[in-house]
Amino acid sequence: MTRVVALLLLIIAPLTRAEMLKVALYDTDYPPYHFADSGQKGLVDELLIRFAEKYNHNIQYILVPEVRSQHLLDEGKVDARLESEQWYRGNNQYYWSDSISVVEDILVMPTGCHIPKLDKLNGYVLMARFGYTYPQFESMFASGELHREDFYSEIEMLNALVDMEQNQRVAVIAENTLQWYKSKNKVFNKFTVSDYSVGKAPMQLQFAYNEKGKRMSEQFSKFIKNLKSTGEFTKIESNYQ
Repeated sequence: MTRVVALLLLIIAPLTRAEMLKVALYDTDYPPYHFADSGQKGLVDELLIRFAEKYNHNIQYILVPEVRSQHLLDEGKVDARLESEQWYRGNNQYYWSDSISVVEDILVMPTGCHIPKLDKLNGYVLMARFGYTYPQFESMFASGELHREDFYSEIEMLNALVDMEQNQRVAVIAENTLQWYKSKNKVFNKFTVSDYSVGKAPMQLQFAYNEKGKRMSEQFSKFIKNLKSTGEFTKIESNYQ
């Protein structure tokens, strides 16, 4: 009897072994969604932890710059990364999860500045995050109507705006990210913010186009749908607002 049980355990063990999921995330903070410091969780970080627990996965995080994370996915060195299907401008195929959250971009300038409408931004410098795609502005970059200045994080942009006098530099930042930083530093409450959005897109996980990516994307989408249908997602999200 003991030998039978031992044999069954040997057969079952490989089937229950945790599967490794390699996820590339930013090496800089992107509040409230992700924090590079492992001592602080963001919304995406918490969701991935819960997802791994539910499906018995081991998650390995690779923290790299935005552009590098795309290369790692394309090279098959990671299974997923944070992205939006609406932002992606390449030609490769991927599997995409359901929306985690909707990211809405706004424009920010130093105190006392007037932020013009999009068609009046000719000659301005757009302060942007390195590696990001901005569909609303790409044609203006290409034509030279709008110049781009890259930063590696939103906090770098905000700190630069604090030190600036009135000028023609304007930062594009996710509204939720700005709100999070404003809650931590009153200095940022003085910024002038656009009364219009410059774009909305669903934040998703972008998975490799293979059998594992297909399976993982379906699992994660099912996981997110279930959290939202039970109201648990709203409770989790409220901790990051």
